[in-house]
Amino acid sequence: MQSYRPRYHASVPKGWSNDPNGTIFYNSKAHLFYQHYPYKAQWGTMHWGHFTTTDFVKWENLPVALVPDQDYEIICGCCSGSAIEKDGDLWLMYTAAQPERQRQCIAISRDGGVHFTKLTENPILTSDMLSPEVTETDCRDPHLFRKDGMYYFIAGARVLTKEELAAVLSGRKKPKMTGRASDPAYISGSDIFSYAFISSMDYENLRSPSAGQIDGEEPEEKDGYGNMILCRSSDLLHWEYVGHLLEEDTEGQIPLDHEHFCLNGVYECPDYIELDGGQVVLTSPQNLPQIGSSYQNVHSGIYLIGEMNFENGRFRVDGIGELDQGFDFYAAQTLRMPDGRVIMIAWKEMWDRNFPTQKEGWAGTYSLPRELSVEDGRLIQKPVREIENYRAGKVIYGPLTVSDSSLSVEGISGTCLELQVTLECGTAAQAGVRLFCGEEHETLVYYDREAGEIVFDRSASGIAFSGIEKDVDRRVCPVGNKDRIELRIFLDVSSIEVFIDGGRHVMTGNVYPDLLKDDGIHFFARGGRSTFYDIVKFDIIV
Repeated sequence: MQSYRPRYHASVPKGWSNDPNGTIFYNSKAHLFYQHYPYKAQWGTMHWGHFTTTDFVKWENLPVALVPDQDYEIICGCCSGSAIEKDGDLWLMYTAAQPERQRQCIAISRDGGVHFTKLTENPILTSDMLSPEVTETDCRDPHLFRKDGMYYFIAGARVLTKEELAAVLSGRKKPKMTGRASDPAYISGSDIFSYAFISSMDYENLRSPSAGQIDGEEPEEKDGYGNMILCRSSDLLHWEYVGHLLEEDTEGQIPLDHEHFCLNGVYECPDYIELDGGQVVLTSPQNLPQIGSSYQNVHSGIYLIGEMNFENGRFRVDGIGELDQGFDFYAAQTLRMPDGRVIMIAWKEMWDRNFPTQKEGWAGTYSLPRELSVEDGRLIQKPVREIENYRAGKVIYGPLTVSDSSLSVEGISGTCLELQVTLECGTAAQAGVRLFCGEEHETLVYYDREAGEIVFDRSASGIAFSGIEKDVDRRVCPVGNKDRIELRIFLDVSSIEVFIDGGRHVMTGNVYPDLLKDDGIHFFARGGRSTFYDIVKFDIIV
């Protein structure tokens, strides 16, 4: 039987997984926790799964770290959060979510990061302990870090507009409670739901707070707008609200599109890192409208380079970019290694799409971990260097000139490999590579001269995709008018990751070809001639 499980990417053993959580180097290993539903290959009441690794290629599956066994976790479960070491113990901070009410909790491991005990004081932080500008309905995914002797977290939230806040403070308006929280079975003023209400829930059709409507229905209207918030603490238990990060008129920041400040969703799974002398925030905005060639997915991943004001919470934005301009990349998280490297990993799937591996009893993979740096105000991503230890079967070829045709090279084929090539565009209108090729299927990665874009086309890749975007099969990445383009491409059974020009751009996507037939790689040019230099192929053997 064919299986689409990747060989060198982390993937859930069974059931469902989504956001990476709690990425940290601790007790001599890198830890990757993740949102997990162990009973079916679909989103359900969230647990925390747990991987560890010593090289980011081979992943060990550990016991489930968090199980939703408390009243305050009923329905949605133990949702996303982060990890931090304190006095040798590993602390997890996570969002306990029920429909329309989200609160923050702590669990601690004192056995090296395997088993966790939840605090009896949970939830340690509720929305009424924050500013009244933060809504109860959306405050989640706390990311912990230390700075100047204090603990901080940033979290995704909905923040009331100045007009909405003034109305609430004056008593003219109550914060909107919609959906299940307005059900008469909801116990007013309580943090739990009545038994009658809980037993009436349709658990088979529960939807993640991150997912939209697969049928294209408009998201439910809520008060406020998507933002991020900053809180601080001296002990991880008692928290003070500092402020919200994004403000349209922050002094000195670069002009941003208005859409970034009126987000109809939440900036999910934020992450804060200090990198190459600067400060960087990673986050995944829901429902960010497409702006030019950016944000072609309904849900995106972005980075903000700038400076945090730790007195009022504002983040001055000096630069912004999309983390990945492919199809499948969300909720990116980082960890810092002992050698100083900052490593990023993301959920290599996307909300509001079909998941073909559900038929195999599992759904959820993670990106090849990436080493981050900042160069000339831009985030650079390179494949984690440990992958090079698994190279085998090296084939070198070139130069290869192609004129209005498609050519293969002996020894360069397969479905689990690394391919390096330098493309000299020449006179061709389009030139690039055909991956996972067979008689019926192919996936294209090519440069379009007129548009100045790298195109990733999976329209003929195999099993068809469906989703709420207008186009689930084609993504473009602007690179400008170029004479030469460097491509470093990783294939892993059902995965393609394309690193462009040394990691200045990255495009990631899942594909589902016929694994018994579709292993060809061809180099092609259309409308003229192009030359492929420095072609190198490595099999990746794990």
